[in-house]
Amino acid sequence: MAAPSEGDAASLLPDLPGGPLQAYRARASFCWKELALFLEGEDMLRLKKSIFSALEDDPLFARSRGHELSLEKHQELTFLRCKRVLGRALLRVEDMVRNPLSVLTLITCLGTYDWSLAQKFLLHLLVFGFAIYKSGSERHLEYLPKILSMEIFGCFAVTEVSHGSNAKAIRTTAHYDPATEEFILHSPDFEAAKFWVGNMGKTATHAVVFAQLYTPGGRCHGLHSFLVQIRNPKTLLPMPGVMVGDIGKKLGLNGIDNGFAMFHKVRIPRRALLNQTGDVTPEGTYVTPFKDAKQRFGASLNNLSMGRAIIVAMSVVNLKLAVSIALRFSATRRQFGPTDEEEVPVLEYQTQRWRLLPYLAAVYALDHFSKWLFLNLAEFQQGWEDRSTRQAELGREIHALVSGSKPLASWTAQRGIQECREACGGHGYLAVNRLGDLRNENDPNCTYEGDNNVLLQQTSGYLLGLLELRLQGGARLESPLGTVDFLEAYPDILDQRFSCPSVAGCLESSVPLAAYEWLVCYLLRESVQKVNQEKRSGSSDFEARNNSQVYRCRSLALAFLELTVVRRFHEYVHQPGVPPPLRATLQRLSALYALWSLNQHTALLYRGGYFSGEQAGKMIENTILDLCAQLKDDAVALVDVIAPPDFILDSPIGRADGELYKNLWTAVLQESKVLERASWWAEFPASKTHVESLKSRL
Repeated sequence: MAAPSEGDAASLLPDLPGGPLQAYRARASFCWKELALFLEGEDMLRLKKSIFSALEDDPLFARSRGHELSLEKHQELTFLRCKRVLGRALLRVEDMVRNPLSVLTLITCLGTYDWSLAQKFLLHLLVFGFAIYKSGSERHLEYLPKILSMEIFGCFAVTEVSHGSNAKAIRTTAHYDPATEEFILHSPDFEAAKFWVGNMGKTATHAVVFAQLYTPGGRCHGLHSFLVQIRNPKTLLPMPGVMVGDIGKKLGLNGIDNGFAMFHKVRIPRRALLNQTGDVTPEGTYVTPFKDAKQRFGASLNNLSMGRAIIVAMSVVNLKLAVSIALRFSATRRQFGPTDEEEVPVLEYQTQRWRLLPYLAAVYALDHFSKWLFLNLAEFQQGWEDRSTRQAELGREIHALVSGSKPLASWTAQRGIQECREACGGHGYLAVNRLGDLRNENDPNCTYEGDNNVLLQQTSGYLLGLLELRLQGGARLESPLGTVDFLEAYPDILDQRFSCPSVAGCLESSVPLAAYEWLVCYLLRESVQKVNQEKRSGSSDFEARNNSQVYRCRSLALAFLELTVVRRFHEYVHQPGVPPPLRATLQRLSALYALWSLNQHTALLYRGGYFSGEQAGKMIENTILDLCAQLKDDAVALVDVIAPPDFILDSPIGRADGELYKNLWTAVLQESKVLERASWWAEFPASKTHVESLKSRL
């Protein structure tokens, strides 16, 4: 990409305020504006600026200080904000179709401000609306304008009280009655109640409900989705036979009204069936374009893959915000020094750099990967009617990548946010600085849309299946996106050993890339051997897979995703189009993320024989520390590239001016009644001591 003109930079990326952070900014080896334009492009930066400005300029989105909203008021405000966002049309439908990445940008920008708002918008428009568009047919298109205008408000109901990850075992039923051409939707008991459904608690009028479809004669055709009205749009009262409500306060994201619903023999018209993967004739005959029941089931849950891919991006945003706050704090917080009179920023300490800079590198690597994954998934879904072999292989590969990347991203963010919180000391524990909210709001990313540990089994199963096909029929180990092509050299890779003569040699991310290829091959071999050993011992296929997860299949899936992220970012930062002033910094970030991630597997690398002698492990550790030292002076500029405006970041200790204590003091004073005597003190009689008063109250 060409270097930006001065006009572009001034309009899209205004200069940052002066202040204590200026010392680090002056030492940066690159222009932060040039890097931002290279990574994002002008169109995305312009979209981000328009979204953030729209939020900041609207009084409805004003930040409130000093008091907590009640659960009901919080949900009301989130709904009103969602309505305002839809009314503003921040992104046109044609723009979404032309550039799918703009959809991800809109969601993550809203989430950067408030995840309750982003999720409410996402669930209504993109999950509920997209499900109708993709899973329905022409007869369902009439609902799309109503969704855009919020004439109806939607939710996506898969999970039940007793079943989440195991969607096949969902117990809500839909029996077809040919006499009336209706389905009878029924929840047999509370365990079959739809539960945890976002937007269902108070605001949804319609739901895409997943149920087991039965035709006359009692034959079950598996899980299908139905468009069901659950409330009257004018009164918000439940429809006859529907029991619906809010599940209550959660650890975070309380602007979202997560709800439950039970259906007591609710009759819905035949046309309510979203019939893209299967339909029922008026007479009660089931028809489907899929010959394979597994393929039909996978297609019916296609929306979950998009949801998981978005969760990857959501996790990256949470880590971005936490790292931005912690590094700006670390560059301005001074403690100790070479003399009593001279205190230095805590970023100058090796430990602080080692704690935070690998997570900064992770942000850059995972952010690039998440966009690549989202674009490939969008392309796959656009060609979903293609029944070719390549399309089927692409679907399996993307499913494996999405299933593994959600755990990797959400767990990395979970650990990183906690590290950032601790790295900010007591100030990080102050709610106004937002790190606690980020931690709580990232936490559900580890469990919804599929528990992380369960999802990893999808990824490892894909890899084991590929190797099994190769061993049985000699098929080449390759995939449409090329993420498994290296396995073609599987036996040769296992014979390789670590060879890097110096720390300088390890500074190139190709070194950990080679190590990761060996590690994945090693874990694949170990996993296959463990599964086969279990089967020889008399275990069933189910038991064999179950007993091979810990230390083998689970580790295999995570290592494969780490390798994929490392490879994608390595290839990106080494492409010829990277502007020369940016290359060194980007390549250091790539090497740091790769080595830091690889270092978590040191024991396996030694156990499998790839490492030998103490020098290999020491070299990896020393290179990580060297890279942290080299990136130290660039850290603030790298944060300036990823941090949103102060209004959106909403953290006094993370503001762009770096006036740490001034901003913190202002925030504390804005808290309500901070200088007033506690209201309950007036209840104590003046004639008694404090202790006597307390005793009398007890």
